[in-house]
Amino acid sequence: MRSPLSARRNQPPTRSSPFSIWTPSPTWMRISTRSSIIFSAPSRSSAFSSSKKASVVSCAPMRRWYPDLVNSDRLDALGLLSRFASLHPVAATATGIHAHDGAWGEVGAAADAAALAWVDVESARLTAIPAGGLSRDDAADRDLALATLAAIRFERVEVRPTAWDPLSTVSSVGGGLFPLIARTFGSSEQRAKDLAARLTSLPQFLDASIDALVGVPSMSVSADDGAPRVAGGAGGNTAPSGTLQLPARPVSRLHTETAIAQAAGIAELAEMGVEVYGPSLRLAADVARAAADRFTERLRTEVLPRSEGEGRYGADLYDRALRHTLFGSHDRAAVRAAAEVEFTAVRERMISIAREIAPQWAGDETAALAEKPHELVARVLHAIGGEHSAAADLLDRCREETARCEAFVKRTGLIDLPKEPLQITWTPRFLRAYGGAFLDSPGPLDKGETSFFYVTPPPDDATPEQVESMLREDNDRMLALLAIHEAIPGHYLQLAAANETKRPLRAAFGSGVFAEGWAVYVTQVMLDEGFGDGDKALELVHWKFYLRCIANALLDVGIHAEGRGEAWAINLMVGETWQEESEAKAKYLRARLTATQLPTYFIGSVGCWELEDRARAAVSGAPVQRAGLPGNRPATEGFSRPAHLRAMLQHGTPPIPLLERLIRAAE
Repeated sequence: MRSPLSARRNQPPTRSSPFSIWTPSPTWMRISTRSSIIFSAPSRSSAFSSSKKASVVSCAPMRRWYPDLVNSDRLDALGLLSRFASLHPVAATATGIHAHDGAWGEVGAAADAAALAWVDVESARLTAIPAGGLSRDDAADRDLALATLAAIRFERVEVRPTAWDPLSTVSSVGGGLFPLIARTFGSSEQRAKDLAARLTSLPQFLDASIDALVGVPSMSVSADDGAPRVAGGAGGNTAPSGTLQLPARPVSRLHTETAIAQAAGIAELAEMGVEVYGPSLRLAADVARAAADRFTERLRTEVLPRSEGEGRYGADLYDRALRHTLFGSHDRAAVRAAAEVEFTAVRERMISIAREIAPQWAGDETAALAEKPHELVARVLHAIGGEHSAAADLLDRCREETARCEAFVKRTGLIDLPKEPLQITWTPRFLRAYGGAFLDSPGPLDKGETSFFYVTPPPDDATPEQVESMLREDNDRMLALLAIHEAIPGHYLQLAAANETKRPLRAAFGSGVFAEGWAVYVTQVMLDEGFGDGDKALELVHWKFYLRCIANALLDVGIHAEGRGEAWAINLMVGETWQEESEAKAKYLRARLTATQLPTYFIGSVGCWELEDRARAAVSGAPVQRAGLPGNRPATEGFSRPAHLRAMLQHGTPPIPLLERLIRAAE
């Protein structure tokens, strides 16, 4: 999810496609926050055995982007990405490799075999490169590539979403169509041509996806999950021996029902294509609409009656998937332990702030609520929500808040501002169904493209009560935090800096844990540095949404690995984190439809603070004293936060364990 803020707090991460409202990216794509695409298999024309020509074609633009690697690419990074693109055309579109934008790829056993053969060849090739001859950056990139390949293998062999999760197909279609409609890479003519090709070939792709929904049998797997083993990380430095028996996973009924409900979005996207490119796409759009109808009918009549699964991962599969998502830095026990400590500390801080400012916001009710801390916080938050802009002024308010963030960063010298263009504008009508304010950034290899900060007005048919509810949620202080998180110095700034990296593997396989963690971390940094001039109401709203990040991690662990049910989840969200019941129910649904992504905000933020604490300790020679909360670190002689932030952004978007290694080596 791009942001735990505003309307995207109930949606999974998606940098370039809000179409995929519920479906998470696969484990290996969690290293990229720019899409929520379930990978597709190779097309017939670009299977591994015949991908050489395609690799040459897709490598050509990358040679222009990374000229320094043309004659000194020890890892064959450009070739690896080209071969990756030919095998995963939908993911390649999101990445910014557009040689295969007209293809979907195949689904099924043959496709899995081709992808796994590619993984084996690439892994063996990279492993065979003598470590002693690699630079610091090449060594880090090799580790990143090997981890990505291992995660692809894990996804293909153990998770196998195409065998039990029809929602993954809906997500893949959204990821394949939306960028060709909404982005401006290449020429309009080529995008229209590729869009028509995907629309026209959609019937075959959807039929194959239905045929692949056969469930996952029980399987014996190595106890070694293949995820990275980092010093001090989850599971130690030594891989376990032996085997593990994973239970069978039938087709998920929940995912099937949700796919049926969301499949109408396929036809909507087809119509968007006609709206953008004109009547020349009408025939292709009609083919896609008919294919979507057939897909929905087959789900309803063929798949749903035999859908007996629940979709939860279960403890063993979840633990293995979590280690891949988090690059081996944390296991389930570590996530839960860290979350529980901060959960308690943040709640206590919120109650303390609410008591301090209650006379201003709760007035005469303050005394009556003095012994009811939960109700007191809720009352103060409700009053704060009353300070909001008019619906017609939301866009101007977001522009003002982003400008305020930019001015603050300039005045304090906190961090370098990006050169890539950012437009803050009303959300296009064809995207307004997805609601909220959000950042639509280009793919990591789409150089020079504009990022769009979209602001969605209330729907035209919204009642006055609905409009007021939305505006209370997106109140003035929330929009200030949203501008930080999504724009400056959050996602827009970090991703723009990452796009400047000279390391293409780090660009294409960037870490979603770091990207989301950065946006959460830097919000607290801004407040620590004086943004908001000590406004306690702003701080309270900030902690409210940070508490949701923590709750997200606990939800994910509880639902997928510990068998927790709806009553527990609703109590966690409504009874302990001040969420509305309707929002909590939506989050509970999302948590059952996704796995291992919800902890990335919290664990990413924890990792970023650990990097700062290590940097402070390095210059002071003493451990940093922590108060149980992120931020508010005491002054450290010799430590420069601007210099530290620059160091964090100099290496692209690597997983945090690799980033720590790179920063250490550069010191």
